[in-house]
Amino acid sequence: MDIRPYDHEQDFDAVYRIWREVGWLEPGDEHKEGFAAFATAGHANVALMGGEAECFVHWTPGDIDHTGTLLPFAGITAVTTSRIARKQGFATALTTRALAEAREAGAAVAGLGIFDQGFYDRFGFGTAAYEHRYQFDPATLDVPVDYRTPIRVGPDDWADVHAAMRRRARTHGSLTLEPPNPIRAEMLWTATPFGLGYRDDDGELTHLVFGVAKGESGPYSVWLTAYRDGHQLLELLRLLRELSDQVASVVMMEPPEIQLQDLIRTPFRQRVRSIKSVHETLNRSSAFSQLRILDLEACVGAHRWRGPEVRFDLVLDDPLDRLDGGRGLSGDSTVTVGDPSSIEPGHAGGLPVMQATVNAFTRLWFGVRPASSLAITDGLTAPPGLLADLDEALRLPRPSFGWFI
Repeated sequence: MDIRPYDHEQDFDAVYRIWREVGWLEPGDEHKEGFAAFATAGHANVALMGGEAECFVHWTPGDIDHTGTLLPFAGITAVTTSRIARKQGFATALTTRALAEAREAGAAVAGLGIFDQGFYDRFGFGTAAYEHRYQFDPATLDVPVDYRTPIRVGPDDWADVHAAMRRRARTHGSLTLEPPNPIRAEMLWTATPFGLGYRDDDGELTHLVFGVAKGESGPYSVWLTAYRDGHQLLELLRLLRELSDQVASVVMMEPPEIQLQDLIRTPFRQRVRSIKSVHETLNRSSAFSQLRILDLEACVGAHRWRGPEVRFDLVLDDPLDRLDGGRGLSGDSTVTVGDPSSIEPGHAGGLPVMQATVNAFTRLWFGVRPASSLAITDGLTAPPGLLADLDEALRLPRPSFGWFI
C-alpha cells in the first residue's frame, strides 16, 4: 500500500476531485480557495493508486475540556476515498496512521464526525452524547435582554471568528481546533451565509452567530455560536428574534447550559400549528460524533471525585490493536477514582474487575452514559456494586463539543 504525507502542490487536484466525487463539494472551481485553506491546515496523508492520491485523511490538533481540565485533542477532520479506491483498506490504514501520529504528538483524546454509526468503532471510537437540534420560530423567543444593533460577520472575518470560538465559554466536553483555516474554509464554502455579532470597545469580536440563510423566510441554520457568558448568549438569541419580521424559522444546536424550550413561548402550541411545515417547531436529538481516549493517564487524571474513593482492576480491550500497525491501549491496569484519580499498570488484586472496550471506557469517562447503562448496551461488564459506585463517582454534565468536526 503506497501511503505518504499529503503534498499540497502535487496532490491538490486529485484530492479536490475526490471531494467532488463524494459530494462534499459542488462541481466547479468556486470552492477551491476554501479547500486549499482546509487542506493546508493540520496534518494529512494520502494513499496512492497509479501514483495519484485516491484516499485522503486529515487531522487537526486542538483541546477538549474534561470538567475544567483542557486535554490535548486530535480531530479527525476528513476521511475521504475516491469512487475507484473503495474496499481496499485505504481509509482504515490512513485513519490508523492519523491516530498514531496524533498520539505521538501528545493528543490525549481523538474525535470525529460520523457518516453513520459502526465504521469507526473498529478504531476504538465510542458514540458521543446526544446533541439537541432545535428548530423554532424566532418570533416566539422570550429573551429578557434589550436589543442592541449587531454588526455583520462574514467570510472576511474568519480569523476573528476563530479567535472568538477559542475564547468562548467552555463546558465539559467542549473542544477547539487550533488552526483557523478549517473555519475559514467552512465560511468560504457557505453559499448563502449570514453572520451577526458584537465587538467590544477595542474592536474584538466577542460573541456571534454564523450560518446559512435559506431563501426569504428561512429556515436560517446556525452552525457557529460563540459567547463568553450567559448575557451574551441571551443577546444573540435576542438578535435572532429581531429577524422574525422576515425569517419564519431558525435551526440551531441547543447550548449545553440551557433548555431552549424555557425561552420559547407556547412551544407545544407552536409544534401543533406547524406540523408538516418546513418551518415546523421541533427538537431533534442525534449523536453524530464519536471520541476515544488516546492517553489513559492524562484522561483518568483529569477527573476529580471528592466522595468515597472507588478502586477497581480494569481489563481494557482496544480494537486498534487488531489493525495492522495499530498501537492501542489493551492491557490490565488499576484505576482509582478519587481526588485526584489515577491509573497504574497491572492489577492490584482483591478489587472488583471491570472488562471494557476502549470505546465503552471512553464513553464512561466522559459521562456520555453511566456505567450501569453501558453494561446493558456497550462493551462493559462489572459487578453490580462497582457499577453503582461509578454511577455516583462519574456523574458528569452532558458533554457537548460545541464545534463541528
